[in-house]
Amino acid sequence: MGVFHPLFLFLNMKKLLIIFILIFSIKGFSQDGYFFGKTNYCTPEKSESKKNFEIGIRALQYPEFYEKASNILVLTADKDPKYCDAFFLAGYLLRLQNKHEDAIAYYYVADSLAQNKAPIFKQNLAIEFMRFGKADEARKKYEEMVKYFPTNPEGYYGIANTSIMLADYDKGIENLKEAESLYKYTGGMKADGKYMYGMLYTLKGSYDEALPYLEDVHSAYKKDDNYLALYALSQIKVGKSKNDEKLMKKAKQIYEKIKDKPIAEEISKKLKEEFS
Repeated sequence: MGVFHPLFLFLNMKKLLIIFILIFSIKGFSQDGYFFGKTNYCTPEKSESKKNFEIGIRALQYPEFYEKASNILVLTADKDPKYCDAFFLAGYLLRLQNKHEDAIAYYYVADSLAQNKAPIFKQNLAIEFMRFGKADEARKKYEEMVKYFPTNPEGYYGIANTSIMLADYDKGIENLKEAESLYKYTGGMKADGKYMYGMLYTLKGSYDEALPYLEDVHSAYKKDDNYLALYALSQIKVGKSKNDEKLMKKAKQIYEKIKDKPIAEEISKKLKEEFS
């Protein structure tokens, strides 16, 4: 994990959803050495299929070759229809070209062919479901990750991410805690996970629990308006409950900076109620 910059915001009438696409992508790119070409989850039936897969792996380093490489992998998948890795890598290269509808189709086939052996297939398919706002479908994939790969923190982290949209915040927090316990074996929870804690607790209305997490990641997210909105809301709620004038003043200062920004409606409405 690393510093999180949210790439996609879905703002609907009631819920805030921030999708951690970049962070998931970074994790996926290094997971189990897969993108170094060291792992195949299916055995190709044609000798040239593995060679084409290796061409695709090398092309990942050169954006100018994404289209050509994806075309090669699409043809490989067509000629070797049981080779799940060709489908997955074709989907990954298509995703890098922002061809998301095509990518999700290839990811879906890859995951089906792999027969629950490839966590990275499920993870990337879930990411695409989230991109299209299909949090329920993404949840299923993350739950499969937890079922078949219970020591992999990404399944639990993904369930927590879907909770932001599905509004089962307690379930999200429970799974985020499980992810955190597993991340300790690989360096610990980073800023994106702490931000997610703050977001889930804020959306749940547990502002005292949210505020320490949001304060902890301020340096990483201080330029993100939706983070500042959550931070200001938690500050004003805690400030009023404790009659903390200093904290309420800080919240007011942040609110003045973002009140005219396009932040999530649910949070914006609550802020207006507090500062009206």
